[in-house]
Amino acid sequence: MKSLLRSLVVVALALAVMLAAGRAAPGDRQQAKTFLREGNGFLDREHFAEAVGAFTRAIEADSDYAEAYHNRGIANEMVDRAQAIQDFQRFIELAGDSPDLRFDVARVQARLQLLKSMPALPEVLQPAHYVADAGDYYWDVSSGSEGEEWKEFPVKVFLGSAPQNKWQEGTREAFNIWREVFPLQLVAMPQDADIRMGWEISVSHGGHGGETYEWVEFRRLGNEMSGRRVAIIRINLELPWSKKEMRAIVLHELGHALGMKGHSKSKGDIMYAYVQERTRQINVPMIPHPLFWRTLVDRPSQRDINTLIHLYNSAGTITRFQ
Repeated sequence: MKSLLRSLVVVALALAVMLAAGRAAPGDRQQAKTFLREGNGFLDREHFAEAVGAFTRAIEADSDYAEAYHNRGIANEMVDRAQAIQDFQRFIELAGDSPDLRFDVARVQARLQLLKSMPALPEVLQPAHYVADAGDYYWDVSSGSEGEEWKEFPVKVFLGSAPQNKWQEGTREAFNIWREVFPLQLVAMPQDADIRMGWEISVSHGGHGGETYEWVEFRRLGNEMSGRRVAIIRINLELPWSKKEMRAIVLHELGHALGMKGHSKSKGDIMYAYVQERTRQINVPMIPHPLFWRTLVDRPSQRDINTLIHLYNSAGTITRFQ
């Protein structure tokens, strides 16, 4: 009897210490689920660091909660890739041979291989440069963009010679704008480029300003064939583009070539589906009618930049546990 009482006292003291520290008892699955839902809410708003904190609290509440490790791994891809790998490995360990999680385990095993093979990213693509309050449109483009990211940096670009000087100027300005937020290098020879302007053939269908497509150039290395991915941007040269319009078109198409294989739904983003013009007005004293003028979206928005950062740090789309 004394031994039983002593054991109960020890357990009670342990619980008291944990509660005093503001932590739930181990194995509190209901509390852990509450924190999991909180973390998912942060993920919905692209607040990745806060999501990691919420999932960590779920794990503290129940250290065997495999789903919390899984979701924290997703969030940590945008915070700490090494920790994301550890989270996914722990999920696999805890899931074990559970029949309910066998498909999730297989998916995470494949994801781990991708994460471990992803290159070290340049500073401008690190998650620290993601501005959470601006958000992104990752889910609008991710399905078509998986595996389209460049693996070596800087990405080399050949601008070529546009048929008109104003187009050439607009193209160079677009390149310089993207170079401020993405590691690009201008090259003099087309065969050295990863992305190149294809001025030799005009695009003239569907009302599009331009299009980006990819082809594989085969080069012989010893007795083996090795393919190298090259993105070619072609512009509709039959329309009388101004320099600013050409800059906007090339900015948009470069966004595709950098890996965003889809479009934003926001007119404020350079990756909106169409070349964007904004109409502004101003009321001038003594003039009865307001004056109007048009401006083009002239550089990638923070949402555009955030989306690229998200694409380059994520191993692809994945379903999280609710």
